[in-house]
Amino acid sequence: MPVSSHPLSKAEIDFWKSIRKQFYLKDDVTYLQGGTVGPSPRPVIEHVISLLQELESDPLNNQGDALLHPIVEESRRKLAMFVGTDPQRIALVINTTMGMNIPVHGLSLERGREILMSDQEYGSIQSMWEYIAEEKGLEVRIVPLPTPPENPNQVIEAFAQGISDKTQIVVFSHVYCSSGLVTPVKALCRLAHDYGALALVDGAHAVGMVPVDISDFGCDFYTSSCHKWLLAPKGVGMAYIPESLESIRPATLGFGLNQHGSAARFDVTGTKDLTHFAGLGTAIDFQKEIGWTEKIRPYCLGLAAYLKSQILEKITTANLTIPIDAEQSGFMTTFTIPGIDHGKVSNYLWQNYQIESASVQAGNKTVLRISTHFYNNYDDVDRFISALTNILNTRTDIKE
Repeated sequence: MPVSSHPLSKAEIDFWKSIRKQFYLKDDVTYLQGGTVGPSPRPVIEHVISLLQELESDPLNNQGDALLHPIVEESRRKLAMFVGTDPQRIALVINTTMGMNIPVHGLSLERGREILMSDQEYGSIQSMWEYIAEEKGLEVRIVPLPTPPENPNQVIEAFAQGISDKTQIVVFSHVYCSSGLVTPVKALCRLAHDYGALALVDGAHAVGMVPVDISDFGCDFYTSSCHKWLLAPKGVGMAYIPESLESIRPATLGFGLNQHGSAARFDVTGTKDLTHFAGLGTAIDFQKEIGWTEKIRPYCLGLAAYLKSQILEKITTANLTIPIDAEQSGFMTTFTIPGIDHGKVSNYLWQNYQIESASVQAGNKTVLRISTHFYNNYDDVDRFISALTNILNTRTDIKE
């Protein structure tokens, strides 16, 4: 995968500055928290507002086929193309958590079987599987992930240590929210299938960060939050549901229960704001027009590589918890500083420098997580490094 080199040419700097102007982000805030929620660009928000205004001019008729339904279906089609599957296999949900509720409540789980996951799954995902396992009489088996792994095989080996003929479900993340690790999805799906288990993928951080080709992965379920790296309106997510699972019971009962032949029967049901789902297509268009493959991804990988190099160069005690190579990492960078309270550091970064960051748990380690996207630039990285070193040098209360 090509990675843009540093320093950028003047033309490249000017280009990305012009792209930054397409966002509402404040100039005095350094936004390095896109891993939690991404800022939607102006064209997306303006499109949603215009649709909302038109909707409210005749809400009864415009809520359905007259206005929004065709645009939402076009968004579904564009998303399916972006993630490598058929539109009939895409359900439009609010977020990853809602998406994962579909197999949790719909699958026939067998008492005495096991659910396998790592020690770094997202909190709501782990909680829902633990809840349903207790209710249905299954065991949840947790395997520790190496942080960071030396190579993808170590991730596969970690799951292989916990899988057995008793395993019915394997749940894992495509990109871990804890460390930013990008996993070998296809190989993990194959491992699950070798033991007769279903492979369920939490892709919350993958869509818009790493290439996603669901048809090639061979997974049994894939869910994502499009309001993170794809920069869609808030509360827009997706769930891939293959034909083999299409007949399972929806997590939320309502209209369309007997509407087989499409994953749309698992869409958000009831009265809802469809303008956000209509804006999803605009968000995809925005990144594709810039050039997601040829411009955005190389630029963002270059930005993350520069951040990693600066951490190692300027903070000699820091340890990266994310691999350096682009195969196992994307746009999130995580690291630890021994003896330092990372939560306090993150708070000071915001209070004193208006730099948004996150302190999260990666297995048994607390890490600083920095999310950089194409609305960021190298000056943002330098500002973060400068503020961090100043905090480390001047604040005595951050030591554990």
